[in-house]
Amino acid sequence: MNFTKPQYIIIHHSLTKDSETVSWQAIRKYHLSLGWNDIGYHYGIELVNDQYEILVGRMEGEIGAHTKDKNLDSIGICCVGNYDERPPNSNMLTALSKLCISLSLRYHISIENIKGHSEYAPWKTCPGKAFPLITLQQDLMAFLRYS
Repeated sequence: MNFTKPQYIIIHHSLTKDSETVSWQAIRKYHLSLGWNDIGYHYGIELVNDQYEILVGRMEGEIGAHTKDKNLDSIGICCVGNYDERPPNSNMLTALSKLCISLSLRYHISIENIKGHSEYAPWKTCPGKAFPLITLQQDLMAFLRYS
């Protein structure tokens, strides 16, 4: 296990329909079929039954496989769903905010370093055309400023 202190959080979406069941394992199985040693993301957020769950992927100390040239110094979070079609609901964003705040405080990651995958892979739309990344960053900054 190669631990490097993460300096970025990179947000993704799965581009799949969130069917209210755990498809996190299907993503893991797909990544393993590519010859990877585990799912590429460190965390996932998915609707399970009737609430959003934060699911663990790779351990934080392991190098991810989610963003070319940024895997060494970032934590990858995948929001299960297709956010090109519609924005995530407020409960998904609440779970994501809690996770981002926790990681930001633990590793001293600046809110400005919470990025969408498309910033490093411009041919992708990740975390989705309808994903409110700027609003998320502004909300996180406001929370940290007033807490």
